[in-house]
Amino acid sequence: MTDSNTKNPLLIPFIIISSAFAVCLIFILTYFLVPAKKIIVVSPDLISKCRDNADSVLTKKHIHFLSPEEIFVKKSKASGTKTKIIASISSEKEVPLVKNPCSPNQRTYFLSKKAIFPCIKDDFSERKLAPDESIYFSYADSIPLGERALLADGLYADSDEYCLTENTQVRVSVFDRKTADFIFDWCEKTFIYEEDKAENTVIISSVGDIMVARGVQEVLLGDDGVNKVFGDTLPLIKDSDFAIGNLEGVVTDSWENAIKTYTFKFKKAILPKLLDAGFDYLMQTNNHCYDYGESGFKDTLKAFEEYKVPTSGVGYNLEEAKQFYHTEVKGLKLAVISCGAFPVERSGFDGKKTATATDKRAGILWESDELLESVKKEKEKGYFVIVNVHGGEEYHFSPSKKQRAFYESLCENGADLVFGSHPHVLQKSEWYRGSLIVYSMGNFIFNGMEDMKGGTDSEVVRVGVTGGNISYVEHYPVKIGVNTVSLK
Repeated sequence: MTDSNTKNPLLIPFIIISSAFAVCLIFILTYFLVPAKKIIVVSPDLISKCRDNADSVLTKKHIHFLSPEEIFVKKSKASGTKTKIIASISSEKEVPLVKNPCSPNQRTYFLSKKAIFPCIKDDFSERKLAPDESIYFSYADSIPLGERALLADGLYADSDEYCLTENTQVRVSVFDRKTADFIFDWCEKTFIYEEDKAENTVIISSVGDIMVARGVQEVLLGDDGVNKVFGDTLPLIKDSDFAIGNLEGVVTDSWENAIKTYTFKFKKAILPKLLDAGFDYLMQTNNHCYDYGESGFKDTLKAFEEYKVPTSGVGYNLEEAKQFYHTEVKGLKLAVISCGAFPVERSGFDGKKTATATDKRAGILWESDELLESVKKEKEKGYFVIVNVHGGEEYHFSPSKKQRAFYESLCENGADLVFGSHPHVLQKSEWYRGSLIVYSMGNFIFNGMEDMKGGTDSEVVRVGVTGGNISYVEHYPVKIGVNTVSLK
């Protein structure tokens, strides 16, 4: 019997060649008929975001996201799968002062913006807005203690026109014209700019004693009174996010004044005028709060309630006086309290004994260890804590030992910002453990001080808070006139 292979020796090679040809034909047909796997190369920090936002349309279009490392691994394995790189997506940081231009096949999408602060060392020995110091640049969360930021072109860091920013953005380059529009549309929906509220700068301003007797209130209540009295200081107050003033006197019609060297009272119609001037909080814990006794003090509380004037550290009893004023400004939670700490007057008036709130008497909050503990608790709750203190010695240009000890204790217990009043003259400002103490801002609206040394020197203090930390500190010098104030 004869073997068939022997009869046809070409059969086996024919079968082998035919099989190889069939395999090649299948591979070629598959390569050209099966859609190519389209690859978008994505930087590692964005790969998860891209995959999480991939939709069914991307899948139907056979578009896949791969990192450069994954592409290298796939090439090394040489799977034979037809692939085509159609685009690349990468993140980058850019300072707008030095722009990285886009080519026609590129687009950028902003993810975030981080402000860059020009900073200087400043111990406030000279109250200059921009001392002659070396400038360096920092982020808000890394400004060293005892240093402050400067405005850039007159702008704070959260202004829309502020130019010193580091922008994190996504740069997309498309190499396939057919899919360009689709990819750009998908990127626009995926990479969305989100404002970081922590980058907002909250401007807190404060001024010294506001005493509108001696003819000032008549001007204030007249035509265009607010502008006439506050003059060019008005924008500094109005443009603040939270402005504080110390109302040095009571709002009452009573004629039963206390036996004191000076007693001040005002018409309640001044309160809306002060609100119109931009004040968001008026302090009452001063040595003139009881100029017309407890009844005059209660009249003041009623007037504040009538015109919805924010205040704290005062009340119809001690429990009310202990309460902090809380508000939120541009995402910053504020806790504000005021207290008295002033010495006994030469007339014998003792604020601690006479004007302090008790369980049965309306009055003010006084300095105490309990207050320090309350400040600590407010800070633990996550508030930016402001304490206004009416204390120190009148007409002393330096804080007293007792004054310093109490103000520093407030900072040690969590106060971020301490504003002082009562001396009627300017005293120093200083950093203390990352907090700011302004010992005295002097008078602000207070005529009749022309014969007192330093009595007509005043200031508007503006403090910028970014990310919960003090970034800006500005002292604007002011001169007090007869019924007005103006910038020097």
